[in-house]
Amino acid sequence: MPVLRQITTCTSPSTIVVERRSRARDRPVDYRLEFCRRHRWLAGTWTGRRSPEGAGGRCGTVTDYRPYSAIVQSHSDVWLRALTTHGPEDHDGDLASALRAGFEWLTAYREPTGVAMALEHAARIAEATAAGALPLADGQFQLLVALSMAETLDAGSRGA
Repeated sequence: MPVLRQITTCTSPSTIVVERRSRARDRPVDYRLEFCRRHRWLAGTWTGRRSPEGAGGRCGTVTDYRPYSAIVQSHSDVWLRALTTHGPEDHDGDLASALRAGFEWLTAYREPTGVAMALEHAARIAEATAAGALPLADGQFQLLVALSMAETLDAGSRGA
């Protein structure tokens, strides 16, 4: 099931599409990103074919078809570590611990923001899933939604 992410709050139509093809039989595309002219610099961290073909959707939209673990790794590599200085690899691969540490880092010297609260919620989901309180597929889905919301809130707070 594809996961929709929004990495800008820009409502301009996209002028460039970055699409990474997959070699997996069940998934011809890994992800598809759309950017407007002003935000095309964001495409620099994403690999794939760049083309104006298929553009016209909303700027900053990421349609991610990769498996759960690859999407979580992308959130960590591209966004979470830059925002909080924490990633799962800093916590023996424990995503919940990384998210909790990120929340604590973001709230150490200021009141919690929407981004911080979304990260804390994601940590609680990861903890509940690991403890078996949520079925694995449900927990993974909820976690991706919480991370996507946190990323979108962060984009809004930065004016991206």
